[in-house]
Amino acid sequence: MKRTDIRRGLAAVLATLTLVQGTSLAALAAEADLTEVTEAAEEAVAFAEPQLQSGEAVIPEGASSEEVEQILFNTLVANKDQVDDESLEWEYYCTGRNGLLTNDAWGSVNGFTSEKKVVFVPTTFTHPALSANEDGNYQVRLAGTTAEVTLHKVAKLSSSITLNEGCTVGLPYNEDASVDFETLYQSIFSTVVASTSPEVTLDDVTIEYYAENVVMGKPAGTHEWVRLEGDTIKSAIGIPLEYPAISAGEQQIRVSYAGTEDTYGTSAKTTVTFTDREQVQFNLNPAPYEVGLVFDAEQGYDYDATAAAIYDAVVASITPASDGQVSVEYNVDKTSITDSFKPLNETDLTGLIKFGTGEWEIKISVGDTKVYKGNSTIVTVNMTDSRPASIVALKPGVSFTYNMDASVMEQAIFENAIDWENSTLPAKETLSADDFEITYYSEAILFDGGIDSGIKSWVPLEGKSYDLGNVNLGTYPQMGAGEQSIHVSYKGDANFRPSENAEGTVTVNKAKVSVKVNSANIFAGDELPENFITTSPADQFDLYTIYAGVTSNVTTGLYLDLPERYTDNSLLIQTIDKALEAIGQKTLTQMMQEGITVGELRELLSTQELLDLLDKLNIDTGTFGQILTVINKLPGILDSVRISFGTPNRAGLYTVAVVTDNKNYETGVGMGFLLVKMRLSGTHLTWNREIPNGKLSAADAKNFDFKATLTCDGEAVKDQSSVHYLYSGMTSKWRIYSSTTPPTEPGRYVVTVCILGGNYMAAPLTRAFQITK
Repeated sequence: MKRTDIRRGLAAVLATLTLVQGTSLAALAAEADLTEVTEAAEEAVAFAEPQLQSGEAVIPEGASSEEVEQILFNTLVANKDQVDDESLEWEYYCTGRNGLLTNDAWGSVNGFTSEKKVVFVPTTFTHPALSANEDGNYQVRLAGTTAEVTLHKVAKLSSSITLNEGCTVGLPYNEDASVDFETLYQSIFSTVVASTSPEVTLDDVTIEYYAENVVMGKPAGTHEWVRLEGDTIKSAIGIPLEYPAISAGEQQIRVSYAGTEDTYGTSAKTTVTFTDREQVQFNLNPAPYEVGLVFDAEQGYDYDATAAAIYDAVVASITPASDGQVSVEYNVDKTSITDSFKPLNETDLTGLIKFGTGEWEIKISVGDTKVYKGNSTIVTVNMTDSRPASIVALKPGVSFTYNMDASVMEQAIFENAIDWENSTLPAKETLSADDFEITYYSEAILFDGGIDSGIKSWVPLEGKSYDLGNVNLGTYPQMGAGEQSIHVSYKGDANFRPSENAEGTVTVNKAKVSVKVNSANIFAGDELPENFITTSPADQFDLYTIYAGVTSNVTTGLYLDLPERYTDNSLLIQTIDKALEAIGQKTLTQMMQEGITVGELRELLSTQELLDLLDKLNIDTGTFGQILTVINKLPGILDSVRISFGTPNRAGLYTVAVVTDNKNYETGVGMGFLLVKMRLSGTHLTWNREIPNGKLSAADAKNFDFKATLTCDGEAVKDQSSVHYLYSGMTSKWRIYSSTTPPTEPGRYVVTVCILGGNYMAAPLTRAFQITK
């Protein structure tokens, strides 16, 4: 005990001394110095007899001797305020060891040795310090005394939690009807926890409940202690298991205290009854229930208004009155074997079951609120459509002109094909073509190749395509020219039910097309301008382009450039090739490689087998007649003239005629010109070999390469046929030599190289040389 602790009792001591001596405090102070009295009092208090008591103390392993003595003083001395702790020496009774031998003895709490004879041999035993000894009960005394008390030494203090039994806790809720878990934890702690040792707060404990996992909303049999909000915990094999939040009913609750460095943790369990809010109850109108569907002016069903009508027809009231959200759903399982309720505006997974007229299982629900628990009821409702039926009547013999914009043709049907006088519909001025479902009977074309499939169906006027990735499996084309079967039905509105399909026939006339060739001039080898050929309207056309003119070689040039589908569609080419082989004609592939004469083309296009095939491939055979007509009108074109396929590959001036093919348009023809110019820039003639000193022997002349190479921009041009040679001179026998072939006899000669025709023009070359013997 510190000196300052003793001085706190000086006033009482001095008062006692005053009474004993029979003098006043003032007289005592006069006879002796106050300091001497204080020291005497301190000396008297320091020797007060310690009064020991048994107790429990935490003595950490490794505690110093001073720490151990202070712990013992604080725990075992009852009159601590009257005892000087520095004067006390502590002993305890413990077991000492020497190998396997033991000896119990008293000694210092800081450790000591003892001695006794073992088989007449003095043996020393080592006793550990109290801080190093194991936990348990030890007898302790002050040195030089025999009064002993019991010390229960522990590494940590024990703790305990006592819970009340049979508690009831109400589940608290937030404004959004979710459980207020913060308040719930506090309510459980306040209601269920009776006492704790040491005293703890809610922040010091963990509150859990014994939950059962759920799979697809159903209990699955695995239990785990989880937080009140629920949790996801992996099973022993690593599968995540979902445990829901706590709900109303009897639940096992566990309150756990983790402990501290000086105190052990603990936990306690109990069963608590959790109560929910009062549940809403439905007061229903008498069954059966029949409700008329409500419709809007644009899309048909007004689902919100229909749901409200169902609620009003079924529910008289709810008790208590709740402002919980109301929902009305229908069971998409019409067998009612399963509960597959969906909002009225949704379908089942297949998209085939839709809410409408007929008998339905209906679920009406009122949602949870902070004050009241929601509820639902399931009834059977017969939905009816009280609107009058609509009827569409069509006029016979209606015709209109094809348009590449399908909506224009829909408008034409709306304006001309519907018999408004004999139809049961809203006023025409209140409707548009969008209020009707208009389809036509079409045949699918396979693989983007123009091949009729024989598969027919009713499709929108704009057509329909079936693709697999980037591969087209089949396409129903847009409604085209000709006699077409159509279906027209009214979609319905708030006042009329949708109508049945009205079937009729319309005639779609071919439209006119204007074709223009925008005359151009290009250098040989260049691509044609993108706008070289334009059409109005700018629809998809097969363009057959004829180029006829005089080449730079002063020869007749005739070219036929076929549409892209003849060159890019391998399936179409294979089909035509097989048909041509069957009738003994050149295949289309051979024609495009080798060419064909005008006479052969005329004969080919008069072959009925080919014409029948082209018609099946949706190619207008009348177009070929127009092509022959154009060729026949060109001057100087005989049956023997060869037609090359593609665009002109020779410089020259060409008349251009374009013939369009589209079954929805009348054949269009456009005329223009194309000048393909020879290239002048970057072109050169270069000798293949130099003649050393202008001389070579007659033997060398026989194998010498006298020719030159035409190049453009440093590269030899592929076609050297426009390079021409003239050799002239005198032989050694004085004969004049003039030829396009090189000489081999001795003599003196001059060779001139020039360009005649072709696609490139270069300056001529000349050189003189001598052939010796």
